[in-house]
Amino acid sequence: MICTSVPAQKKAIKVLLKGDKRLEKLDTLGALDMYQKALYMDTTLADSYAKISDIYVYQRKYDKALNLLNTGLRITMDVPKDPESISHLYSIRSFLHFNMNKYGSAITDLDQAILLNKTNPNYFYMRALIRRMNGDEKGCCKDLRKAIALGMDSAKVYQENYCN
Repeated sequence: MICTSVPAQKKAIKVLLKGDKRLEKLDTLGALDMYQKALYMDTTLADSYAKISDIYVYQRKYDKALNLLNTGLRITMDVPKDPESISHLYSIRSFLHFNMNKYGSAITDLDQAILLNKTNPNYFYMRALIRRMNGDEKGCCKDLRKAIALGMDSAKVYQENYCN
């Protein structure tokens, strides 16, 4: 169901937060149940897709996560609400593509994540690593500089080793 009312969206977010509390207690199944309820309440809530797919990735259910992310991206992009959460969907899907050795798709998804959220250093760092694997040293170093500028000190070690 596509949810448009603000009170209904707030209820779905409360259910998501209950899922977060269960996850904090390491109750993965309980958290998954809450996240799925929130998704049922509001199919346009990008965080629901992200949290469910994070659990699927943790469970190594990559195909399930990929299918869910594809659906989530299709639906949430039609009703853009939260660019930061949607960027997270792209970053998770990038991780899945990376694990499937689909490096071009992984970079494309990171490009989309960065377009939606230019302040997350992790996106630049991950793209730098993939670019280096593909022989794009210049692009790698550029992304590492950006990750460092955004506060990721751990990227400095990689930059010192690979960028002159």
